[in-house]
Amino acid sequence: MIDIDILKNIEKEEGVSKDYLIEVINAAFKAAYRKTFEEANSVVKVNLAKGEVKLYAEKMVVEHVNNPLLEIGPEEALKFEPDAKIGDNILIEIPLKTLSASAITSAKQVFQQKIMEKKRDITYNIFSKRIGATVTGRVTRMKGKGNIGVNIEPYNIEGFIVPEEQIPNERLFRDRLIKAYIKETVMTDGGPLIILSRACTEFLAKLLEMEVPEITQKIVEIKSIAREPGIRSKVAVASKDINVDPVGACIGQRGVRINNVSKEINYERIDIIRYNANPEMYIENAMSPAKVERVEMLSDGKGANVYAKKEEYSTAMGANGVNVSLATKLTGFFIHLVEPKEGD
Repeated sequence: MIDIDILKNIEKEEGVSKDYLIEVINAAFKAAYRKTFEEANSVVKVNLAKGEVKLYAEKMVVEHVNNPLLEIGPEEALKFEPDAKIGDNILIEIPLKTLSASAITSAKQVFQQKIMEKKRDITYNIFSKRIGATVTGRVTRMKGKGNIGVNIEPYNIEGFIVPEEQIPNERLFRDRLIKAYIKETVMTDGGPLIILSRACTEFLAKLLEMEVPEITQKIVEIKSIAREPGIRSKVAVASKDINVDPVGACIGQRGVRINNVSKEINYERIDIIRYNANPEMYIENAMSPAKVERVEMLSDGKGANVYAKKEEYSTAMGANGVNVSLATKLTGFFIHLVEPKEGD
């Protein structure tokens, strides 16, 4: 007898079908039979509803038996099949208790291996279809080479945030509940490897979608994102409805929406920029929070000189040039911030 409750738990927790369970049980008992009787042929019949497994030796009826494991004489065959005749293949039930201890161990190993293989396939299929989605999980451990393990809910599957996908200087303690972006799913010899990210621009876009209904409703559109993870980001937005302010929608009342997003990514500073199809206006907006005097597009159309007053220059530049760098990435135009002359 098989414990039906155990099989039901396997079916539920591992996500395998009844048909596959029958296939696995079949393979496991055939392996056990081969372990005991080596070259002999076998047939396994499984009744999951009753929790029954019956094992049969398959033998051919022959006049002269040369191999007792594969053949049976006519008189002996009639004991099992009243109509048996030479040339027929008949099934002879083998009591499971006759299997050796090593055979039973072999059956268990085959069963566990097959279930594990199926679980890996199921996991890979689930997450390969979810690349680009945001998931929630709890930090489980630090693995070799700086990888951070995350138990992805509700799947109870571990994903990893590799160092290049981590927010610099962010400390993720064990059991902390976090969100992450599914960047990639790779099948390895050890099973599926789910690569998560908290540093990519796509993750920031997803967080904004989750926090700002107008983005989900496609009223507000994210046009571009530039990000220096853990330091600062710029997000260019536009509205398809003249009655909806895209910047205000993303910031929210008293900044609650943008603060929620910032909190999730280690309090990263996020500048919401009003997109403009006019390059000069777009670049001027992108230099926020600095107020620039003017933007002068270069003749090649690929860049611009940006002028700011002395008191605005350091803000326009940003720490280590981050504000100019992000504005360049955001707009796609190379921005040269012109240093003010004495007296400006």
